Amino acid sequence: MAIFGYSRVRREIQDILIAVFGLTMAFSISSFSYYSFRLSLSQTLYFLGLSLAAVCLAFLAHELAHRQLARHYGGYAEFRVWPMGLISGILFAFLGFVIAAPGAVYMDGVFGRERVGKTALAGPLTNLVLGFTFLVAGILLIQTPWAFPIGYLSQINLYLGAFNMVPFPPLDGQKVMSWDMRLYIVIFAVMIFMAVLSYIIFR
Repeated sequence: MAIFGYSRVRREIQDILIAVFGLTMAFSISSFSYYSFRLSLSQTLYFLGLSLAAVCLAFLAHELAHRQLARHYGGYAEFRVWPMGLISGILFAFLGFVIAAPGAVYMDGVFGRERVGKTALAGPLTNLVLGFTFLVAGILLIQTPWAFPIGYLSQINLYLGAFNMVPFPPLDGQKVMSWDMRLYIVIFAVMIFMAVLSYIIFR
């Protein structure tokens, strides 16, 4: 029996932890694949730690943005893991790319195309702001050892944001497109441009 929603909160925390672990493995494996899986132990641990930091920042910020705006509108929202999406992401990572669909924030009580669209956009927009911030920081530190890890944080944020703007349900892009097509096109184009730019600079 749930007491003040405690069991639901515990389930949400559990799902978030599973998603963070799965995404961390997926991005780590993708990095290993880039180097043909020929990494030393220290390099392997480095990419694991870097991927964990990037996922904790980019993924959690994305999902919390959805969650908080939905609750601001008076709705209920909680994250639920999608096991098939998580497993697919890890498997595809061996081919060098990540399908970042470990789960989603499910909402109830948020009505109207505009509010639904804004709530959907909150996650990718948060990633865009973070990705741009780390992109600028990485460029300013381009001649230092900090450039690569900061650039990696930029890449993960921009990738997650752009991926979620793909206009197919249950991704965010479909809801944003239904609300405001012009805004969708502008933001998606900016995300793609910045993601490519970040990859070119920090690869």
